Amino acid sequence: MRAGKISSEEFERWSSLAHALQAYEEGEGMEVAVEEVFPSIRSLRKVLTEKRMRLLEQIDLGVSSITELARKVGPRDIKNVYDDLQMLRRIGFIALEREENRVKPRLLLSTIRIDF
Repeated sequence: MRAGKISSEEFERWSSLAHALQAYEEGEGMEVAVEEVFPSIRSLRKVLTEKRMRLLEQIDLGVSSITELARKVGPRDIKNVYDDLQMLRRIGFIALEREENRVKPRLLLSTIRIDF
């Protein structure tokens, strides 16, 4: 491996990541900031629709499956709920975890902040 120079900002970022990974491995909670940039409010509203916001709220309250989630926010078609969950997963807001014979959505964030 070849040695190279890094900036102090890059060193601080890597040190912070190493500390967070160690804390996670030791069972501590971990807070990660995810930044998603949208070029306009219109593009933001295409991603964070009212229906998707309701999904996030219900996931936060707790659900055991996508089917249960569709019933609680619905009635909504399970396929449409699944498609919305895939969008939320792609932007890092949720994870979809397999538990036995079902898929359970899990919230990956606690705060959504919008800066103009």
